[in-house]
Amino acid sequence: MGIGASMRTVARSQINKFGNTATLYSYSSATKSTSDEGDVTVSSWGSGTSIKLVPSEEFQQMLNYGMQGIDSEGGLSFIARDDASFALNDRINIGSVNYRVMRIEPVRIEDVVVAYNITSARFEV
Repeated sequence: MGIGASMRTVARSQINKFGNTATLYSYSSATKSTSDEGDVTVSSWGSGTSIKLVPSEEFQQMLNYGMQGIDSEGGLSFIARDDASFALNDRINIGSVNYRVMRIEPVRIEDVVVAYNITSARFEV
């Protein structure tokens, strides 16, 4: 087993141990309608899949803002397991907050994807 495969095993274990439980909803499976202007509206996201995500250090800063009464409208970056399936515009729900997947970057070691860095934007359903 190479270093990449070993690191992937460690990454999966640590994400399972320290990750927050979230629900992932697929944009491609959602029921959508398009207005005359071309705006897409999702009427039903369907059923979600339970996943584990480790938020970046921005998460603690956003929690601190919330305790101070400051509303943060920004998104978050997450680290996700390599075997989770993400696509652009998918919905991630953590508690009562929803995020839209804006960017997916594989984290590679020796050409082995060990995790994904997911950049998201907060939005209202």
